[in-house]
Amino acid sequence: MEKILTSKIQIEFDIGAKQLWRVLTESKYTKVYMFNCSVESDWLEGSSITWQGNYQGYQAFQKGKILTVKPYELITYSTFDPSIGLSDVAENYINVTYAINEHKGKTTLTITNDTFDGNEERMKHIINGWEMVKEQMIKLVNTF
Repeated sequence: MEKILTSKIQIEFDIGAKQLWRVLTESKYTKVYMFNCSVESDWLEGSSITWQGNYQGYQAFQKGKILTVKPYELITYSTFDPSIGLSDVAENYINVTYAINEHKGKTTLTITNDTFDGNEERMKHIINGWEMVKEQMIKLVNTF
């Protein structure tokens, strides 16, 4: 039986939802905050998504599928890193959700990660990674 673990972080930005959407979906931006990885997808439900790049000598590659898309509001995708030694089965994928809420000139991004293998050490690693992403994303958006 799978054990779902969930983490959430929130970030508030002084940009609109449409601009934040571009930050989340365009490779020229993802490379800045996502460990030098470019994202590739057509952002349609059921389509593939990949992340690729070289970060500090590590050739990163992750794959997954777009699960939900509501432009400027919500994206959910699955992701899996084949190089971490886990079997390529559903319970080893991570679901990532970006929920975007624009209100009174500010936009809040809530990033949720769900794992299905019950591995608490893996979740700690994921949380640490997203904290680093958060810092870089804030720096990037502050240059707009």
